[in-house]
Amino acid sequence: MTLSPTLRRWWPAAALLLSTTVCFALGGVLDNGTLDLGVTLLCYLAIAQAWNILAGFGGLVSLGSAAFVATGGYAAALLLVHTGLSWPLAVAAAPVAAMLLALLLSAALLRLRGDYFSIGTLAISIALQALIRNWDWAGGASGITLPVDAVPSGGNLFQLAVLVAALALALTLYTRHSDFGLRLAAIRDNEPAAVGLGVAVRRHQLAALLPASAVTGLAGAVIAFQFVVISPDSVASVSWSLNAVLMAVVGGMGTVLGPLLGVAVVYYGLTRELQSQQTLSLVIEGILLIAIVRFAPQGVWPLLCRATRRLLGPRPGSGKETETAPSGTESLAVDLA
Repeated sequence: MTLSPTLRRWWPAAALLLSTTVCFALGGVLDNGTLDLGVTLLCYLAIAQAWNILAGFGGLVSLGSAAFVATGGYAAALLLVHTGLSWPLAVAAAPVAAMLLALLLSAALLRLRGDYFSIGTLAISIALQALIRNWDWAGGASGITLPVDAVPSGGNLFQLAVLVAALALALTLYTRHSDFGLRLAAIRDNEPAAVGLGVAVRRHQLAALLPASAVTGLAGAVIAFQFVVISPDSVASVSWSLNAVLMAVVGGMGTVLGPLLGVAVVYYGLTRELQSQQTLSLVIEGILLIAIVRFAPQGVWPLLCRATRRLLGPRPGSGKETETAPSGTESLAVDLA
């Protein structure tokens, strides 16, 4: 059975809404251990999806996720500790702070290309971590402790994490199926050609950077609430950037479900299961990344999709075995024509 174009367009959004509703309801029935694990997985998913929007669709390979995790986490934490605001208002400040940082840095960062952009974002993460370590109002190197009775916990924190992850997935779906995402992919594939077709490069890159930063900042606020005690070595660690890259690359850059699979494989399959053997976990992660880059450069999810198509065979009457997603400069030329 072939879905109509309308159903093909809207069923991902309907599936996201349904799964978000189900997961939100689970916040009231799961035990504390499962809820804590769920919060961690959902935060990693949001951060990986935000990175995927930048790198997978826009070609901006960032190593700066940690800077926005730290900005969102510390913004929410400092407001709770020093002003006594309620946690919903503190959460609302996290994406604003992250977007302001992105806006402040965008003029310099978006002038960089390729490896220079990656190195620039990494330098920002390291510099921000050093700044927080020497900032007494933020607790310095020892960090700060959030008031336990003022932060959400258990089911409430899980439900907040569900909403943040759902927002990240919604942004990814929009990027994947919109004209904006098509133009962003064209910039990624061939920037001079995209410019020749009339695409405003800086404007589209900034339009991807700001919401991606906001989602990462929101995840940072949830992480701060989960940790309760935050420090530069935890919330501002460069490992947040490296894990975002690893999860998205393993699952599949430029796809919607790839980062979800990557989070399950990297965090739950390796980091958590081998938490008593951290050295072995890091070695396996490195080997896995090398294997993915060498044998499945598009990631595990596209590999599974191709294998499934081969097993099922071509659809009756389709006249072709696979259907490629509209992306890149050539598709943009057709779309604009």
